[in-house]
Amino acid sequence: MADNRHNQDASPRARHAQPDANSGMPRDAYPQASSRQPQSRPGAQGGQPRTGASGQQPSVDAQGRQQARSASSRPSVQRQAQGRRPGQQGYAPAQGGARYGRDMVGKQKKKGGPWRVVFWIALVVFIGALIALGVIAFSYWQGQDKYSSIATEAFEEPADIEATALSDVVIDWDALKAINPDTVGWVYVPGTMVNYPIVHTDNNDKYLKTDFLGETNWLASYGAIFLAAENAADFSDANNIVYGHHMNDGSMFAQFADFRDEGTFNEHRTVYIFTPERNYKLTTFSLVVVDASDPLAQPSFADAEELQSYVQDKMDRSTVTPDPATVAADGVEKMFAFVTCADYSATNDRIVLFANVADSAVPANASTPEDDAGGSIDPEDAAAAEDAAGDVA
Repeated sequence: MADNRHNQDASPRARHAQPDANSGMPRDAYPQASSRQPQSRPGAQGGQPRTGASGQQPSVDAQGRQQARSASSRPSVQRQAQGRRPGQQGYAPAQGGARYGRDMVGKQKKKGGPWRVVFWIALVVFIGALIALGVIAFSYWQGQDKYSSIATEAFEEPADIEATALSDVVIDWDALKAINPDTVGWVYVPGTMVNYPIVHTDNNDKYLKTDFLGETNWLASYGAIFLAAENAADFSDANNIVYGHHMNDGSMFAQFADFRDEGTFNEHRTVYIFTPERNYKLTTFSLVVVDASDPLAQPSFADAEELQSYVQDKMDRSTVTPDPATVAADGVEKMFAFVTCADYSATNDRIVLFANVADSAVPANASTPEDDAGGSIDPEDAAAAEDAAGDVA
């Protein structure tokens, strides 16, 4: 009886090894239980081997099947502990693999937490940088677009200015002065972005931030091209100093900084200054890099010797060699100096481009004192009047 019960409840391996009464296979096809006496199992009562109901000791096979049945039919400690809630009797934290799994999940969450914060911070910074770059780019475009619109309205650039008579180049001064009454001239360098109106006031600070339209941009501060306050507004001084910003997009006077390259300098030797009274064609002869404190803003000179000494100093300090050298120091009677920052980020160094007057002419639409008084006299009408007066005499 004891052996049959053990055979029915044994583990799968034990059941496979035992004879099955219903399978039709003879019992003698399976190995019989050994008659060897089992060793005493620790924990048994009295330290004696466990005996069956008949008082005889079970065989080794039967004992193994009994242990397998007990192991398979009894739920594990871990499953019992997992099936109970904290506070219930018999609750114990899961051991082994279950605890290891929870610990790994916790460790992964803790490891991913800081990196996730770093990722989101980096993403926000990246998006913010894109927005800032977009705003800066728009500010530059907007600033230059203003001046492009002004140039389109006031100055029709000749297709071939070298072949155009200097007196035939005209500027719509009425349109410019309607926008800004401080307008005194126009600067133009063929083959560059330099094509701007010139303003003049009694200080050198106003147009550092305020543009030609009277607006102050909060990001890209274009300001305006302006004649030094120390100069006369009609460009009648021996040395006329004109200031302009070095913008990061290459606008205003930024391209004068590129003239530090000798090849670039010699490719752009001609500069035009147009005024309501006279048009000037200039030829550059020197480019110097100076500190902001350099006393170059000298509009007038005591005599010809002082002027010559000033010009010779600028020729000697030039960082480029003009090719060809078209003028000597004693041949300069009237000149212009164009000043800008050496680099966009520099605050102390200045680039100064010097040019002498090679030619000048009265523009066809030149204003006269009679114009300022409210009258307008056409040159042809004036000549006709003189002829008529002669005939009468």
